[in-house]
Amino acid sequence: MIPFATYAPDRSPFDPEATDSLENVLPIQGGYGPFPSFRALSQPLPERPQGSYLGYVNNGNYVLVVGTKTKLLMFDGTTLTWTDVSKPGGYSTADSERWSFAQYGSWLIATNSVDPVQYIDLNSPVQFADLSADAPRAKLVGTMGDFVMLSHLNTNQRMVQWSGLNQPQFWSPRQRSSDFQAFPDGGEIMGFAGGVNGCLIFHAESVREGNLALETSMVMTFKQTLTNHGCMAPKSVVATGSGIYYLSDDGFYRYGIPPVGIGVERVDNTFIDDISRQEIYNVYGSEDPNRKIVYWAYRSIANTLENSYDKVLLYHYGVDRWSLLKPNRIMTGLIDATTPGFTLDSLSSLGIPLDQLPYSLDSRAWSGGTPTIAAFDTDWRLGFFSGDPLQAVLQTGDVELTSGSRTIVTGFRPLCDASSVSGRSAAKDRAGSPRNWKNPADVSAKTGLIPARTSGRFHRFEVTVQADQPWSAIHGVDPEGQPEGQQ
Repeated sequence: MIPFATYAPDRSPFDPEATDSLENVLPIQGGYGPFPSFRALSQPLPERPQGSYLGYVNNGNYVLVVGTKTKLLMFDGTTLTWTDVSKPGGYSTADSERWSFAQYGSWLIATNSVDPVQYIDLNSPVQFADLSADAPRAKLVGTMGDFVMLSHLNTNQRMVQWSGLNQPQFWSPRQRSSDFQAFPDGGEIMGFAGGVNGCLIFHAESVREGNLALETSMVMTFKQTLTNHGCMAPKSVVATGSGIYYLSDDGFYRYGIPPVGIGVERVDNTFIDDISRQEIYNVYGSEDPNRKIVYWAYRSIANTLENSYDKVLLYHYGVDRWSLLKPNRIMTGLIDATTPGFTLDSLSSLGIPLDQLPYSLDSRAWSGGTPTIAAFDTDWRLGFFSGDPLQAVLQTGDVELTSGSRTIVTGFRPLCDASSVSGRSAAKDRAGSPRNWKNPADVSAKTGLIPARTSGRFHRFEVTVQADQPWSAIHGVDPEGQPEGQQ
């Protein structure tokens, strides 16, 4: 069997273990599985989404809050509509800005760098309100231990300021452990990831670690751990149980000292060539913890629709492999979301006939309680990647089937449990010659063989698994042929 290669378009075309063509599949150990299609579910938002947060309430229940230009809205999973929970008068979010959210206990705190910092109690959500008259206006909000942290302040883009100890509404510096810190170097603050005892502050040109020092008068200490290396996209920072991932100016990394380049010699160069430099700032990261996957959605050069994403790079940190998603739907956001959980009775209350449901009855989208990957389409409707599988396209690398000789191939069998599969093969007479692709053909229901007569020194095989059919795994191809000589 020739296994399907890992997705690494940056590598040499002579590397048989790498391919530049691998779409809409989920990496698994030793192979690939299907990736579900996007299906819209909710009623549309009144405005373009500009940030969201999935807040945890209790007993496996979550609340999804979305920020737009003038509103903060809460998703009502029982009616699939949106409830306006904005403060009176609304907001004035800039078109180029996004809302930043952080949860502090049962409070959800939000900032858009223009309006006063907002908060709402998720246990009894009615309406957002100003957090404090003393809290600075800032681009980013997070938490560190018992403190609320604001960073990239309007008055200084290299400054952080934190609340009083366990007092998120107290912001008078040098009182009750509240204070601020302006950093002299590293560039503007681009991202923040907080924890119980420490935090990471991502600048444009450096990274700092912050640590609690409550036993001292300093309260917190900060140390620059990486220089000449920072973060290029605020929403690219994704904190997971296996580490913190982010986009730097030369590719994708997992934080460490030194940082671990997860995209080096795999996807970094291809990504940089496929995205406009002015769009790098808007790259949007998210995580699916159940699948152990980090996603980065981006707008490719071919996409002419502003404020949208047409491609998604997928990194499975459990098996250290990449894939590329082309979801056949341009999106305006990529987020974590969940539903409240539905039964057959509650599904009928939605007014959607069972035979017209966007997802199968056993889909994770209906079960609730577990966050899964979701998105907004260009109609600003929330939906989940829980539909039938997308069309998958996989290629092997260029392989020499007979060492030192040509091979004539008569066909190949894909190792896949899908019923509707087609494929094609290509051959090259020498390493530097172009590939000669043959016409695609369907797999034989009788023999399981895809006919593909090709002759050459190097061969490549492509399999297409048609959309909207059930399947679970594909691993490689088993070619049939024989040596043909050296000329």
